[in-house]
Amino acid sequence: MQYTTQTKCDILTPMKTIIVFRTGVLGTWREKYNGIAAYAKSADWSLHPVDARSKKPDFKYLIEFWKPDGIIVDASGLPQMFRSDPFGSLPVVMMNPESETGGRQRPYVMSDSQLIAKFAMSELLQSNPESLAFVEWFDPSIVWSATKRAVSEKIAKMHGIPFSVITPAPGDYGNSAHLEGTIAKAIEKLPRPCGIFAVTDMTGATTISAASRIGLRLPEDVFVVSVDDDPEICESCSPSLTSVRPDFGQLGFEAGRLLDKAMGGQAGKGEHVVVPPMGLVRRASTMRTKIFDKMVNDAMEQIRLHACEGLEPKDVAAPFGLSRRMVELRFKAAVGKTIGEAIIDQRLSAACNYLKEGRVSIFAISNFCGWKSDKAFRKAFTSRFGVSPRAWRKAQS
Repeated sequence: MQYTTQTKCDILTPMKTIIVFRTGVLGTWREKYNGIAAYAKSADWSLHPVDARSKKPDFKYLIEFWKPDGIIVDASGLPQMFRSDPFGSLPVVMMNPESETGGRQRPYVMSDSQLIAKFAMSELLQSNPESLAFVEWFDPSIVWSATKRAVSEKIAKMHGIPFSVITPAPGDYGNSAHLEGTIAKAIEKLPRPCGIFAVTDMTGATTISAASRIGLRLPEDVFVVSVDDDPEICESCSPSLTSVRPDFGQLGFEAGRLLDKAMGGQAGKGEHVVVPPMGLVRRASTMRTKIFDKMVNDAMEQIRLHACEGLEPKDVAAPFGLSRRMVELRFKAAVGKTIGEAIIDQRLSAACNYLKEGRVSIFAISNFCGWKSDKAFRKAFTSRFGVSPRAWRKAQS
C-alpha cells in the first residue's frame, strides 16, 4: 500500500497498489498498459508492471513484496502460466484468457473474436477466392483462436468456398523456420487465388514468407489478413500485412474498471466485458487489382504510406520512368480510379480515424492528412460523406 498527500487538509490517504503481468508483444502490450494506466490515474492507483514473458515470476514473493490490492493479468501471450491461478483470494482480472471462464471464474475482458473474424473474412471475400484457410494458434483450444476458426469456417461454408485449417506442428512454437515450412506445405495444395486469415500478426508474417518461399505471388495468388495491427510486424513484411486492429487501449481501460468493481466486491464470478475491434487496416497483402500490374501495386503502396504527406499524382508517377499519362492509364485500368482519387481516399480514411478518436482538432486533422488548407479538407470531406467533419464526428460519438 502506498500513500499520497491531499494538500487541502494534509491527510495521508491510501493509494491502491496494482500488479500488472505482461505476456504479450511490445506493440499490443503498450496500448493495453496505457489503457490500464488511464483508468489507474482516475482511480488514484499505483501500477507495478511485471514482465512474465521469458521467465515464470515468483508469484508468492511478488505478492509478499508489493502487498497488492489487486492484479491484472495479460494472459494472451503465455496463458498456461496462469492455469494454476496462483493469486489466492486477491481480486484478479484476466485480459484475453485462454478460456471464457477467465481462469477459475475470474472476471475477464476479451477482444471480440467473432467480430474480428467477420472483419477479416469480409476483406478476403472481396477478392473472390477459390479457397480460404485459417492459420490457427499453436494451442488451437485457446478460445480466441478457436472462436476465430469457427466463425471463419461458418462464413466460408455460407459462401460455398472450400475451407482449410492450417495447424502448426508440435515443433513449430518458437521456431519461425519450422512454422514457415508447415504453412508452405499446406498452402501449396490450396486452390488459387487463396485467402488466408492468420490468427496473429506473427503467424501472418510467417504466412507471407511461406508463400514467397514457394514462389507464390502476393496478393495475386495468395492474400493474407491477420490480427493485432502491430506496425513493427505489419510494415516490415513484403508486401505489408493487412491486419484487424483490436481496441487494446479500451481493453486495458475495461480491465481497470472491472478490477475496481472486483476490489469493491461488486464483480461476480466470470463477469466479463467484450471489446469490439477498431477496424481493419488495409495494406498491400490484400490490395488486389482488376489486372495484375506490379507497377500499380507499387504505386498503391506509395499512396498508402505517403498520401498524408502532401503526395501528388506526379510524385506517384515519377519513379517509374514512364510518362505520367501512361502511369495514370495503367493505374485506372487496374484499380478503377485515378491516382488523385486514390490519394483522396487514403487521406479521408486517415481523417476518419482521427475524427473517431475525438482528441484531435479538425484544423489539425487537415494538416495531419495532407490537405493544403482547412477549407480544402472540409470541402473534400463534405463532398464524400454529405456532412461536415464536425457533424460526422458527432454522429460517431
